[in-house]
Amino acid sequence: MTHSTRWADRFMVVFSLVVIGLSAWSLSRSGVFDYTLHQDEKLVWYLIRSSGLVAYVLLLASTIWGLFLSSQLVKDWSPGPISLTLHGTISWLALLLGFGHGLLLMFDDYFSYRLENILVPFTGPYRPESVGLGTTAFWLILAVTLSFPLRKRIGNQLWKRLHYLSYAAFGLVTVHGLFAGTDAEYTGFRLLMSVGVVLVVLLLGMRLGKDQAQSPPQTARKGAAR
Repeated sequence: MTHSTRWADRFMVVFSLVVIGLSAWSLSRSGVFDYTLHQDEKLVWYLIRSSGLVAYVLLLASTIWGLFLSSQLVKDWSPGPISLTLHGTISWLALLLGFGHGLLLMFDDYFSYRLENILVPFTGPYRPESVGLGTTAFWLILAVTLSFPLRKRIGNQLWKRLHYLSYAAFGLVTVHGLFAGTDAEYTGFRLLMSVGVVLVVLLLGMRLGKDQAQSPPQTARKGAAR
């Protein structure tokens, strides 16, 4: 890794932190937190919905960007280390927002959620099956995201196999949003999920087709072994 690339990686991390900091500062100045979460039930409900939606969009972006990287569709204009740093940063943002989405349920007075209901799948009071899929997806995404700094230790092959969990997580989150989220009744929400699923399936199909085309035939491998 060159000196300029290392600085580019640091810039991406610092830039992400600055964006998060400015967003938090802007929210604090806007007066949105003038009321406590327990005092304003509408605010809690809007925060639950918005955090879940933004987390899904970030997960979709991370999944698509990861497929771009693995298919080498962006290698000509985006250096590998920078692209990987961006991929990891988006994944962490999706993970943090997803965790916040779950924690906010504890402030909802309509359903009584406890911390164990947030962390343990299929134990909550509201649609436990659908919500449990979202919790399961969170743990899968956490495992994949934690593997980014461990890539050299666990090996590139295992790291790539571990990343297949992200596609399962994306599917689980999509089902979670459709059957547990109240926004599923809106056309725009369903359209977003439909377009996202189609893009992921198409890009994943392209990647698998490319991997199969590059792998040597079974007969050739047997002949080489002899």
